[in-house]
Amino acid sequence: MKKLYTLALSFLSFGLFAQTTVQYPQQAENYNAFFSDSGGHFNQNSDEFGMWANGGGAKQSVAWRSFTETGLPGGTPSTMAVGDSFTITVSATQASYGQIGVALLSNPSTTSWDDRVSNYAVQVNLNGNSGANDPWEVVSNGGTINASSIGGSTNYADFKFQFTLNSVNTMTVSINDGAEAFNITLNNTDITGYSVYFADDWNGAANANIYWKPVTEYTYASTLSINDVNVFPIKLHPNPVNDSFKTNKSLNGLHIYDITGKLVKSFTGEFTKNDSYDISSLTQGMYLVKIENENGESITSKLVKL
Repeated sequence: MKKLYTLALSFLSFGLFAQTTVQYPQQAENYNAFFSDSGGHFNQNSDEFGMWANGGGAKQSVAWRSFTETGLPGGTPSTMAVGDSFTITVSATQASYGQIGVALLSNPSTTSWDDRVSNYAVQVNLNGNSGANDPWEVVSNGGTINASSIGGSTNYADFKFQFTLNSVNTMTVSINDGAEAFNITLNNTDITGYSVYFADDWNGAANANIYWKPVTEYTYASTLSINDVNVFPIKLHPNPVNDSFKTNKSLNGLHIYDITGKLVKSFTGEFTKNDSYDISSLTQGMYLVKIENENGESITSKLVKL
């Protein structure tokens, strides 16, 4: 059977943990549901999903897609877990009298324009605001708005969004590879998929489509060696942590990695259970802690920074 998806396994060289990345091909047939009112969608080339919104009606178009283990309809449904991330890119101009957006959703309805954010966990929107052309904003718990300084223009640009689940109800939303990032509290948990939407494609100078582009991908964060905790019992406390934590054993080293595998802080030397490990300089999120004992054995444990 021909497979239309790519399943990539990337094992980090230090053996701390592995990530499984699944590609989400941007084609209309891979979306689960659509709504339009004087708008619509189309396949642009072989790897872009286009949307338009103009005419005599409300000028609206929405598409919904569920997360699956293959990235394709018919695959085993997937619910976002702590450490997972979803990345999507749109090529767009600005939305002078409408809206361009993407939302992560929890078992939404899929029958109307309003359902584009039905049961939303987080939204990222570019609003025209009657020609004011506001910058991209992140909408989270209870309608909380975090406005970025990144806006559109009448020229096309790529806007890349990465959503990383840090805890059951907190997330980091990164725009354009960390040019701006927001740590937010989710409006809903149990994220099962996403919507993309477009209203009124007049950008102040002309009608302009938008294009959801490759690479769209979902990365599952899974730790290896986590079962090795039986080698020597270890506990990090408190966990989650605000500024500092301790362990219940003496150690010979402790190394902290972010969920991409980057080493962000290291403690070397001999430490007792009375020693504290200060991580106040780290940002909110989930980390992996590689711990070495006096016998040279090592294990990996999760740590959540509040």
